[in-house]
Amino acid sequence: SKTTQFIDPATGERENRTVEEEIDITDHASLKSFLKQYREHVSAERTLELTYQPLALFKVRPVTRCTDTLPGHTEAILHVSYSPDGRHLASGGGDTTVRFWDVNTCTPRHTCRGHRDHVLCTAWSPDGTRFASGDKRGYILLWDPTRGGDALGTVRGHTKWITGMAWEPMHSSEGGMCERLVTSSKDSLAKVWNARTKRCEATLAGHLDSVESVKWGGEGLIYTASRDRTIKVWNASEGEGK
Repeated sequence: SKTTQFIDPATGERENRTVEEEIDITDHASLKSFLKQYREHVSAERTLELTYQPLALFKVRPVTRCTDTLPGHTEAILHVSYSPDGRHLASGGGDTTVRFWDVNTCTPRHTCRGHRDHVLCTAWSPDGTRFASGDKRGYILLWDPTRGGDALGTVRGHTKWITGMAWEPMHSSEGGMCERLVTSSKDSLAKVWNARTKRCEATLAGHLDSVESVKWGGEGLIYTASRDRTIKVWNASEGEGK
């Protein structure tokens, strides 16, 4: 509303009247224009009432049924992870197998055997050419996700089961080769591995209890979270903690 002065043509008297106006505010530009034009009529000390109505009604139907089922594992599935391009899915389970799936057709691609205990963790390299899985016995197996078959390598990584793994980001890896990954374990350690040489490059020791999660940041730092209620930050190139 705004106050407008009216003149009575018969008497010539002036009278101030409050006039109600309807203004359409549809976007940020119209709101900005309104505040600029009616700035002196809008007070910061009182509430400005805006009346609006929806321009369209959207009805969202809830998901009432499963769109597909991917059978294959004979025991509980414990971990799944998508490939970097989003076209494939990998799963690890209590049946000690790692299975690769085609997301578009919902069909199996490869079934990989080599673990001797529950597969607890899976992780794709950023370029999608390597795949790692960790099991309850502390072993790490490396696979070629494009062809399946036998494992490319087996490493006894930890003395207790593996709780997490993460690959070095492509932009920070040397030459974009995506060869290094870090694993965490119930044995309170995290270790940095070279997937090509199958060797441990650094052991990150400092936690007092199980390391439950590990992440490799984009600025050369590794983050580990433990049951000892601490998060430690490590220099990936030197293995030094903060």
